[in-house]
Amino acid sequence: MKKKIILFVAIGVLLVTLICIPKSTYQKLFSKNPVEEPIEETRDFLRVYVVDDNNKIVGVNIYVDALEEDEIMQKWNILTSNMNLLPDGYSSPITPSTILNNYTIEDEKMILNVSEEIKRSSGRLTIESLAWNFCNDEIKEVILKVDDEVVTSINDCNFTKITKSIGVNYQYETSYLFEADNITIVYYQDDIIMPVTYFYKDNNQYDYMISKIFSENNLETVEYTYEIKDDMMNIVISDEIILNDNVKQTIIETTKLNLELDSITVVNNSSTLIEQTFFEISSNE
Repeated sequence: MKKKIILFVAIGVLLVTLICIPKSTYQKLFSKNPVEEPIEETRDFLRVYVVDDNNKIVGVNIYVDALEEDEIMQKWNILTSNMNLLPDGYSSPITPSTILNNYTIEDEKMILNVSEEIKRSSGRLTIESLAWNFCNDEIKEVILKVDDEVVTSINDCNFTKITKSIGVNYQYETSYLFEADNITIVYYQDDIIMPVTYFYKDNNQYDYMISKIFSENNLETVEYTYEIKDDMMNIVISDEIILNDNVKQTIIETTKLNLELDSITVVNNSSTLIEQTFFEISSNE
């Protein structure tokens, strides 16, 4: 009798165990075509500078099925005919029917031959968007042409050239604009980039840049010193603070954009936080 009870208990335990086994496990064990675990997809993206809800130019990542060979044309299409790819809350300042007929790049300048509709775009925002979308290490200036004539006015906004030096998302910290200096700080906020041009007075450019980046990232109490020597900038933070990736990228890109330096290093009392070179050292063969 005891043997029968033990047998029934053992069968009961076995049945409960079999019931608890996930269906996917059965499929893997007995199916001729086992179910494969889904592979996480890595999607390509283009960084495009568009207008946010606050009417500011910001850089956002636009995920695409594939990066095309002509990324300039692909980016232009996202800014115009494929504007539907932009996330909610963002828009392009360029009239969507504007066609990019062709473009050329020569002597660090890119000439965009576009259709007449460009002149109905959103003035200053369009100029800033074009500068931040297409100016880089190789392209320093964008020139717009319609029917072979250079465009110098968009929707009553007049300009002489389109470069990052014109500034973006202005903020004024002095009313004496004719005597003011300016600097563009490139804030990184995870997947969003917010460049801001500040106008200020009676401040050293290096001090202003460092203190502004720290204060905007809730690090205003951080004490530091810096030295510029042989086109190299070294910032020494006097405590063990650790900079997050956003702050590091903000410092690197802001330095690269505004200051003619070969490198920047940021250290605390015990470690190196940033070590960035802005040029390639060519070897003598």
